[in-house]
Amino acid sequence: MEATLAAAGAKFASVRGVRVAESYGDIAGEVRAVREAAGVIGRSDRAYLTTSGPDAASFLHRMTTNEINGLAPGQGRYGLQLDAQGHIVADFYSLRMDDHILLECDWARRAALRAVLEKHIIADDVEVSDASNELASLAVEGPQAERLLKAALSQGVIPGSELNHAWVRFGETPVLVARLGETGEVGFRLIFVVEFAQNVWDALEAQRRHVDWKPVGHTALNILRTEAGIPWSGVDMNEQTLPPEAGLETRAISYSKGCYLGQEIIERIRSRGHVNRKLVGLMLDAASLPAAGAKLRRNGKDAGVVTTAVHSPTLGRTIGLGYLRREFLEPGTKLEVEGGGSAEVATLPFYQRVT
Repeated sequence: MEATLAAAGAKFASVRGVRVAESYGDIAGEVRAVREAAGVIGRSDRAYLTTSGPDAASFLHRMTTNEINGLAPGQGRYGLQLDAQGHIVADFYSLRMDDHILLECDWARRAALRAVLEKHIIADDVEVSDASNELASLAVEGPQAERLLKAALSQGVIPGSELNHAWVRFGETPVLVARLGETGEVGFRLIFVVEFAQNVWDALEAQRRHVDWKPVGHTALNILRTEAGIPWSGVDMNEQTLPPEAGLETRAISYSKGCYLGQEIIERIRSRGHVNRKLVGLMLDAASLPAAGAKLRRNGKDAGVVTTAVHSPTLGRTIGLGYLRREFLEPGTKLEVEGGGSAEVATLPFYQRVT
């Protein structure tokens, strides 16, 4: 996969323990491509576990925060694996296949996710395997993303509902396409055997006459997902984060599915009605980007921390994500940023395409 992206002009960097295509030399143009047409993004930061066996679905249903038992082949769900204290071990997408469930998670969290799952396999007939070195993926995002994929197809149908997925062919190359957006735009994940990376890229390249897409790097993706208000594992949430703190209760938690690891803590939070801190959007005014972990204060009093800060070409200003204590959560609240500058609490997402 790296050779394919390098040939397209990628510059590489190490991010959370894995090499990623950092940029293609025009970060603002890469962001603009996704907002206006389509961008193709190498996702070497994603890892893949397979759960197989007759008890795979029921096991994952009992272990994780969201509904799994009701998924039919071709459907998917976003969810979390928690520890016994309700903290986030990993967030992931579950894609229900005919004979197994494919889990996509952050590369740096795959070992921890696998370890927790395997620790709790007792009488269940289920096996967890790491397929991360065999599979690769691209994200295709933007208002013209679906048009691009349809033009590249030789066989199959592009899925129409979020996290639905289907096997298609680009030429003779089999590709699993999941409808999965992480930028505030229509998005898709293309998952394939790593040896097919060049074939998939070439199939998309051949369609430039129909859709003038651009390759997009990790730096631009980070800006795009921040504009969309989407927290990242290892950046905006970690092993000390509770799901409601990161604003994931609606997207990732079923409150009607019954017991799962960490569920007692989540129910206690729901009955209490709040957490003591919450992830918020930040409009930033500073000479330089605040570092992750920079403290936020209100009249000299500690209020929270910055987790992400980026220059947004879409909004024409600096924005960020961070955690604030609940007494400072009101949109419009003014804050001081450690190291100089100011911040204002903003409602998330900063950007979401209205369709």
